[in-house]
Amino acid sequence: MKTGLSTLETQRAAMIDFIVSVEARRGKDGKLRVYKLPPADGGGTYEVAGINDRYHPGMAAHLKRCIEQGWHDRAEMDIRAYLADYTAVAAIWAGGCAAVEAFLRDCAFNRGPKGALRILQLAIGAPDDGKYGPATKAAFKDAMQSPGGLIKRLRLAREK
Repeated sequence: MKTGLSTLETQRAAMIDFIVSVEARRGKDGKLRVYKLPPADGGGTYEVAGINDRYHPGMAAHLKRCIEQGWHDRAEMDIRAYLADYTAVAAIWAGGCAAVEAFLRDCAFNRGPKGALRILQLAIGAPDDGKYGPATKAAFKDAMQSPGGLIKRLRLAREK
């Protein structure tokens, strides 16, 4: 018997929905659109909901094909699954704090997982070594004494 999604699964789905809602461009019919990027953008030539052909070439091509074929529901489903998988490492780093996880998922999507880890390390004062090892874990545990303060420091670190 299916009991539905847990609270954490529901929160994670909402995190992914948020990223899609911010990144996606839609037509008047509400369906995802493929849009061209300006030459100076640095993300390639086109993107769908923030998935561009430079950093995510396979998924960008897949989503573009889905939209061109009129398979909009499949594109919606696939983008959410891809984003959930691509940003999943944030769940490990966040230590069960949904607010921190949401912030780090957004960072992982926009800066890549390594960029998100560097933002976290800067925010918590851990060595910027690109590894989620003992030093980062210890600094994160200390930072979680004040989750609200950590969110502020994460925002400032991302701006740097």
